[in-house]
Amino acid sequence: RSVQSRVFDTTDHALTLRTIIATLQDLGFTVDKADSEIGIVSATKAGDYLMKMTVSARQRGYKQTAVRASIQYNLKAVSDAAPYQRFFNSLEQAMFLEANKVH
Repeated sequence: RSVQSRVFDTTDHALTLRTIIATLQDLGFTVDKADSEIGIVSATKAGDYLMKMTVSARQRGYKQTAVRASIQYNLKAVSDAAPYQRFFNSLEQAMFLEANKVH
């Protein structure tokens, strides 16, 4: 389950959620629901298959935010690390760019 989570050195909850949404959209997902109060984003990617992804962000301690992703492929939970790694690699790059104000 460790492939489903990452910790980021930020406490900017709103920026983290915006970056998660942008990352999902960059990966071809359509955002179905986003709730900033509880920190959850749900998105779908459809084609010859149906992929659903739910991402949550919550503060961890005083200086960090924990992000956890859950993926379903054709309504079955995904345990393969590759799709999680793709998402988190993209999210890490976006978080770095936001933190360093590179656009």
